[in-house]
Amino acid sequence: MRAGELGEFGMIALFRELLPAPGRGVMLGSGDDAAVLKGEAETLLFAVDAMVEGVHFDLGYVPWDSVGYKALASNLSDLAAMGGCDKSYAVVAIGARGDTKVEDLEELQGGILRCGGSFHCELVGGDLVASPGPHFAVVAVLGFKEEGTVLLTRGGAREGDLVLVTGTLGDSYLGWLYLRNGGEAGHPCARRHLYPEPRLREGDIASRLGASAAIDISDGFIRDLGHVCEESGLGAEVYLGELPLSPQAMELAEAVGEDPYQAALSGGEDYELIIIAPKGAADEICRQTGAKMVGKMVRGEGVRVFDQYGKPYATGSTGYEHLR
Repeated sequence: MRAGELGEFGMIALFRELLPAPGRGVMLGSGDDAAVLKGEAETLLFAVDAMVEGVHFDLGYVPWDSVGYKALASNLSDLAAMGGCDKSYAVVAIGARGDTKVEDLEELQGGILRCGGSFHCELVGGDLVASPGPHFAVVAVLGFKEEGTVLLTRGGAREGDLVLVTGTLGDSYLGWLYLRNGGEAGHPCARRHLYPEPRLREGDIASRLGASAAIDISDGFIRDLGHVCEESGLGAEVYLGELPLSPQAMELAEAVGEDPYQAALSGGEDYELIIIAPKGAADEICRQTGAKMVGKMVRGEGVRVFDQYGKPYATGSTGYEHLR
């Protein structure tokens, strides 16, 4: 059997089966947005992510600083999904060819530093290696959170909880299509794709106000909500007309001939948060973060989408999966 036959999530499930029982000090191991470790006086959140040329970015239309910025932002988004953190530190491994311009690698690191400066994450070290093929940046982050504060996981949702989402959906995917077809990097949707904003503040608020679960949207809203369903042993209903879409995304979708709702459901890399919360907490989370209620957790399994008439909506692609 080849890895592509199992796909990314099949391989992850296999890796999880091969892991030994969590050691002392491991509060939560593989299977969520970040591992949770017990420190002496703080809880530690540990996450890693990679950006690989030809998979995550194309240097024909993605600037070098975006590669670095996004490599760190995707990790900080994982910390946001766990309920945010009080401070964080990062290390980076960069793979480059000998003929890569020094100025380009400086720009890549500049993107990491700019993201870190915006979200209080300090770059403290790393590694530089030769790559015979594509460029890559692998970033690991360690976040610190006060001991005793609530952490959010994918498996905490309860039947009847409401499904909330921060920001707007589909902008990044539509921005990617726009860039790929020669569009300018200054377009709002292109900026959302190149320089996403990890929702650390929103994750922290949600954890403090009583949210029961959360995940960030990297592979697509439907697929990522599906991870919450799987880990929580529930299903979810989503109401198409409630999905938050920006005017810029609506206009761009029309211009490039895409369904904006499909982009919102399956596009991925918005790095918004899906927050699950009981109604009382959900109302206050929405008030303080601007999140919007888009569905609810129900008995069953998987994610079902309904249109404005209450009829099932065919979702088509359910999001991105590596190796397939």
